Amino acid sequence: MLPVRLFRRLDLACCLFLCTFLAILFCPRMASADTVVITDANKGGAVHLKAGDTLEMRLKSNPSTGYRWSVLPESTPLLKLVGTSQTEPTKSGVGRPIVHIFRFQTLRHGDGTLRLHYVRSWEKPQPGETRFETHVLVR
Repeated sequence: MLPVRLFRRLDLACCLFLCTFLAILFCPRMASADTVVITDANKGGAVHLKAGDTLEMRLKSNPSTGYRWSVLPESTPLLKLVGTSQTEPTKSGVGRPIVHIFRFQTLRHGDGTLRLHYVRSWEKPQPGETRFETHVLVR
């Protein structure tokens, strides 16, 4: 009777080991999400992202003039704005530049254009206003 119980336990242990091994072998690996950083230098270019990645955009700004970067409504629906912040001026005083930081989360696969403009909130958009556009590809 003892050898039969022993063999059943060994069969069960082997079966569990085999199932675990096959699950690890054939299950897709979880891709780690990355943060991709772009700056003013990427204006007019393209950025390649994976689903789940975070896009961090760092644009120079001078808020003492009343101008701010803002995302245009017709910007790509592939990205969701999840946060904004700004750096402190490197030197004290009025009129010192800062960096405005936008953080976007990818929502789905596809391609589109991320559009921002540098405007005063109380003024209507002008034809010659400063813009930042970059092509976004999410795979």
